Amino acid sequence: MDKVYSLRHLFFFSKPLLTITEQGFYYKNTLYTPDDVRRVYVSNGGGGPKRMGVHLADGRKILINAVALELNGVKPKTGFLSGTNDVFESLRAYFEGAGP
Repeated sequence: MDKVYSLRHLFFFSKPLLTITEQGFYYKNTLYTPDDVRRVYVSNGGGGPKRMGVHLADGRKILINAVALELNGVKPKTGFLSGTNDVFESLRAYFEGAGP
């Protein structure tokens, strides 16, 4: 089953971000393989939610905010002190395991 990650905007609207399939992941209608991931960085927002940036081989960057992230239309509960959630951490593990 494909995993569809979305970002929630203004608490009401959700916009698809990327889809993970068996072949790789789709970002902006382009299929990328795990070999296309060049760099992954995670930062704490100064006491706020965690943020992740993924640099791809073609120069694109995926920016992800833990609080706004959804998986298959379901919003996970984000920890008040940790600034992260299970969906964000699983996506982080996917990208960190994918890169060189």
